[in-house]
Amino acid sequence: MLTPRLKAAADMVGTSPCVADIGTDHGYIPAYLALTGRADRIIASDINQAPLETARRNAEKSGVADRIEFMQTDGLNGMEGLGLEAAVIAGMGGENIAAILDASPWVKEQGVRLVLQPMTRLGFLSNRLDDSGYAIKDEVLAKDGGRIYPVLLVTAGASRAPLSCAQIYADRILLEKRDPLLPEYLDLLIKSFSRRLEGMDRASGEVRVDLYDHTRIALEGFRKMKKETEKW
Repeated sequence: MLTPRLKAAADMVGTSPCVADIGTDHGYIPAYLALTGRADRIIASDINQAPLETARRNAEKSGVADRIEFMQTDGLNGMEGLGLEAAVIAGMGGENIAAILDASPWVKEQGVRLVLQPMTRLGFLSNRLDDSGYAIKDEVLAKDGGRIYPVLLVTAGASRAPLSCAQIYADRILLEKRDPLLPEYLDLLIKSFSRRLEGMDRASGEVRVDLYDHTRIALEGFRKMKKETEKW
């Protein structure tokens, strides 16, 4: 039922007394959590009613509809008093995830564990988390449909160290864990950032110095990390 990307996010939850899947879409993660007995209380939420109806039907097909609560809401709104221990936000852009967390500061105050799987703007999200008092505690990579996706486990707290330009895209946790997908992921980052830098070099107009320096330094960091993986 679950794609590798969604399974990586669901598995990152571990076990929890109460977990919510924000922007549940088809409801695959809540159904998986119910089928595997990973949570006592499971909330599937979405801003629109149609995805919730789809999620409900999928839960019924799996025989777990009675174990999932379906809630129409924007982000984490209305969940403050539900006793959440963990929340999954997967399949959204990094800016959208950051906006959801900004709108619900109680998540940090109550120590809710967050499983975040951004589809885009990972660097933006990582910086925003760091600036907002969140720390990345774990990270794993999942390959799905020819792409590699990062899945983050985040809690309130300070980062282990200031994040470098490269680490906001590939945390050293991946290197320390020897994530098997890291070498391939770094190759993709090196290719992408090399193209960005070449584009800036060819640009006829002015290029922001800070953006150019960030891209160059991040690229150097990816290459250093790749050399470290070659020692595995």
